[in-house]
Amino acid sequence: MLAYCVNESCNRPLHSFSEGRLFQFEVVSISVAASDDKSAPFDERPQRQTLHMWLCGRCASTMTLVLEPARGVKVVSLEDRDEHAHGLPANPDIPHAKEC
Repeated sequence: MLAYCVNESCNRPLHSFSEGRLFQFEVVSISVAASDDKSAPFDERPQRQTLHMWLCGRCASTMTLVLEPARGVKVVSLEDRDEHAHGLPANPDIPHAKEC
């Protein structure tokens, strides 16, 4: 359950969803053997998980969340978010996360 601002240097408690921004991420994960001598197809179904994270109003005014496939969700400044778009040109119409 969401209880605090996801920004570790803030940790403001969540009292109301009317303040700040709520984010939703769908994370799909599979396990891959480190040394697989066989080149067999995956026999495992990906696991899907929905994450909900909240940034308080103060943090949301200067920061956002981005999902990096290898590292997970990161808090980044609004100015730096385009660097985390996997080398794609910045497009303000494509959100980095689904806002709830």
